[in-house]
Amino acid sequence: MSNEEIIKVTADQLNAFNAKDWDQWCNTSSENCTYDEVATHRKLEGRDNVLEAMKGWSNAFPNVKGTFGNIAVDGNKSTVEITWKGTHTGTLKTPNGDIPATGKEITIRACQIAQVENGKITTMQNYFDMMTMMTQLGLNN
Repeated sequence: MSNEEIIKVTADQLNAFNAKDWDQWCNTSSENCTYDEVATHRKLEGRDNVLEAMKGWSNAFPNVKGTFGNIAVDGNKSTVEITWKGTHTGTLKTPNGDIPATGKEITIRACQIAQVENGKITTMQNYFDMMTMMTQLGLNN
């Protein structure tokens, strides 16, 4: 695949998340994709499991949107800077228990590395600023 095609798949997946278009999100992800959420130590296998995690974030922050920063391609991997903005109006499910809605807004930076094969994302590693998010939610003093 060309660099442009890899960038398009990466962008299409983020745009599908932003639109909460879960069918389109699935169209950009391989059936056996994996997801490594470094800040929470959550590692998921299979598109259905990863989709549930994406829906969980969307439920906790219904208006969340990610915007692209820099993007680079190396071989079949894209690395993209993302800024996430949203309001915590739903329950945030975490490995340490549920966090009820705080009504507070967040703006956090992240980096996602995605491997693309045959026009679909097969692996995602998501690095985001958990400390800033928790501080903005008033949960870390």
